[in-house]
Amino acid sequence: MHISITRLEKKLSQILPLSEAYQRSYNKLSEQYKSPEEMALYSRGYFLKKLWKMAEDNESVVAVLNINGTPRGFVRYSAIPEYYTAPINGQSRDMEKGMLDGFEFAWYRKINFERNIKLDKKTLIVNQIYIDPEMQHLGLGTHLLNRTIPELKKHGYESLIIEYNANNTNAEKFYRGIGFSAFATTQDFDHIIKKDGQTTFCISDVAIAHTTIDNAIASMRNKQLSKTYITMVQRRNGKDY
Repeated sequence: MHISITRLEKKLSQILPLSEAYQRSYNKLSEQYKSPEEMALYSRGYFLKKLWKMAEDNESVVAVLNINGTPRGFVRYSAIPEYYTAPINGQSRDMEKGMLDGFEFAWYRKINFERNIKLDKKTLIVNQIYIDPEMQHLGLGTHLLNRTIPELKKHGYESLIIEYNANNTNAEKFYRGIGFSAFATTQDFDHIIKKDGQTTFCISDVAIAHTTIDNAIASMRNKQLSKTYITMVQRRNGKDY
């Protein structure tokens, strides 16, 4: 198995297979706590559009994990939203508005801080990290972060935050294992579903965790990758990667 990491580009040859891996991973993570009606909104086109927008976004970086030349996962890093940096009385908020599922909406997204964390221009947010379910439990998520986070340090960044669904216990366990610790909560306004004359507002509880880059690097160094992963990585040109 040959592993490589490349940058996301506006190429259908890359985005099409990556969108399929993205959809499979998202569905597996979300099906336990999202309704069938909400899950039906996450079509293949939804993931294609999201990846295309990521490729066009000059304010973020997306690193793609390729297995034998095929995109099978990715991680995205971006500047943190400004409202994170100036909480008042342990809370900050931001107005979100626009069109959602064909409806015009306005929503105050509130962040509740449980402890004080230094967040500034040297902090990035991990917007997404997804690995194709067919390639999970091989240490590849840790490998992707282990290869990209040290590069962030070289560019002067000092810490990371990540948001994840509070009901996703597997995600929480993974992030704790690489040094993240929860420090705030919020809610996301995900979708508006109208069915049988009733309107449902889909709102999810979100946990927010933080780590310094040095702590993440040390945690990943100490984290033992599974033997399955180690035995599957073939030596290439005398090197393990």
